[in-house]
Amino acid sequence: MKKTLLAAALGLALMAPAYAADTDSTVALEQQVENKLVAAFGPRLQVREVAALADGQILEVVLVDGSIMHMTPDLNHFIYRDELYQLGEDGPANVTQNRNNPKRAAAMAALADDKTVLFSAKGEQKALINVFTDIDCGYCQKLHQEIPRLNELGITVRYLAYPRSGIKNPQTGELTDSYLKANYVWCQADRKAAMSTMKNTQREISMLGQRLRQGGAVMLEDQYRALTAQMQEMMDKSKDCGAPIAEEYSLGSEMGVTGTPAIVLEDGRLFPGYLPADELARRIGVL
Repeated sequence: MKKTLLAAALGLALMAPAYAADTDSTVALEQQVENKLVAAFGPRLQVREVAALADGQILEVVLVDGSIMHMTPDLNHFIYRDELYQLGEDGPANVTQNRNNPKRAAAMAALADDKTVLFSAKGEQKALINVFTDIDCGYCQKLHQEIPRLNELGITVRYLAYPRSGIKNPQTGELTDSYLKANYVWCQADRKAAMSTMKNTQREISMLGQRLRQGGAVMLEDQYRALTAQMQEMMDKSKDCGAPIAEEYSLGSEMGVTGTPAIVLEDGRLFPGYLPADELARRIGVL
């Protein structure tokens, strides 16, 4: 379905310059831009207004949330938050970030496996991905559910710590919960099991919390409290074992990571955000 939408958007894009020059086709141009962006980023992205600037050499696109991007008239490139992106058949590519691919590739190659949480491919390893992750991140939990499929496809997953709340609370100076959860995982003898336990427990807590906010039964509250207590117990056991949490958090920031999950390939390409296992494998070239 995504390929179909993207193909349709590319077909429409070929007519974009003609529309840009025609002031009577503003609505059609807005629809073309939205089709292109939805094909790349999903239906939540909607366009409020499109205006041709600089004698039609660039388009100013205002999104429904008020944010602004600038696109080329052929709709194949856009600038957002001072970074240049290209829209192609394989999805959006951050041209600005991709210039850092060699630097990221070198940093990932120098990283020892014992600094990570390693989920090895089954059979022949066809690819390796490095995933900057956070325990509380919902999409990180979703990606973790697909580790078996990734391993089955021959993809090794190396987790690096990226606690989204940082290392210390700037107001109190105390270590953040995000840090304590990651540190607990890295300090266990069996990091793989600890990672699965932590992420699955946090996922259940989040799901129960949502159901309770929607008026769930009292028995759900008992489950919620029990799981929350279990999580707190693991955090309380988060002792200093020299785990490289702060170093990997700093490395992620240097690599251009701004959120989780952030997937760095062996060649240094950075995929910000969640991708389903098969789609990720396709982009890597495994499928």
